[in-house]
Amino acid sequence: MLCRMVVCFIVFLSTAILCNMSRVLAVQPGEEKVSEEELTPTDVPLIAKYVPIAPAPMKVTVESLRDIFAEAAPLNITLQKQDKAIPNGGGSVQGISVKAVHDSKFVYFLLEWSDNAKDSSAMAPQLYRDAVALMFPVGKWTIDKDHPFSPRMGDREKPVNLWHWKADWQRDMASGGEHMIKLEEQYPNMWDNYSSDNYSLPARENLYNSAAMYSGGRSANNMFSMPNRGTTVEDLNAEGFYTLTTQEHQDVAGQGIWENGHWYVLITRRLVTSDNFDVQFVPGDQTYFNIAVWNGSANEVNGEKNISIRWHPIRLEQVPYETVKPRS
Repeated sequence: MLCRMVVCFIVFLSTAILCNMSRVLAVQPGEEKVSEEELTPTDVPLIAKYVPIAPAPMKVTVESLRDIFAEAAPLNITLQKQDKAIPNGGGSVQGISVKAVHDSKFVYFLLEWSDNAKDSSAMAPQLYRDAVALMFPVGKWTIDKDHPFSPRMGDREKPVNLWHWKADWQRDMASGGEHMIKLEEQYPNMWDNYSSDNYSLPARENLYNSAAMYSGGRSANNMFSMPNRGTTVEDLNAEGFYTLTTQEHQDVAGQGIWENGHWYVLITRRLVTSDNFDVQFVPGDQTYFNIAVWNGSANEVNGEKNISIRWHPIRLEQVPYETVKPRS
């Protein structure tokens, strides 16, 4: 009798789990199932043109490197709202232009899109930043309808590497991180028990004046809480929705400028790194990329974003033979 009860309980539990999974995996109202088109990369590749840069730029900025993109052909990518993962939304940015070059050591991406407002602060709950992210498969893959690889956030055992530039992180870099801890500028009437208590114990005063101790995020080395990250671009990995993870090694750099209703964002990294969770680039070879944009003025954050629903091939132009020095 006891065995039958155990078996019945296991069957009941399994059924409940499967029912819950079916609810999670069910297509939400207004969404569509993944189509074969979404699982098939586009035909037109982005060519990362070889451009010798000597000497290497001391500081990576849009202005200092704008000329190197003069001969690079742009790839114009259509964007749509993110409609598969909760919270979904977006749709305020219709498209983005991407150029790429490399100098045999670094790869450089120049991203341009229309945005009527410069949103570079996320200090208050009602404020959202402008941002853009590039995503690449980690490793060498064949991607087509017979070899599916999600162009959204990757798949289990098929990780992706994401480079996420954030306008507020750039503002932090420009100000040395100082404005991050000046909450009184955003909330001039703020108060707290520590600063208003004239009889605070010395130990409490020391705690209040110690940002590292007072901020749990800084104590945990959370990049979002650090005032001096040293980067405007976050280097991440994912293996599907809700798996986004910050890398221990941050290898990507970038800089953006907002001019006349347009963002121009430069993102760069070495072609090859020692990190197994990084995408690696080889001149003459091909991989894939995808892209997402956030518009702060449209309250876009997290899964509410503007995305391309297909992978785009990217091919690095080979280095001319005469530029390669023979080994001695």
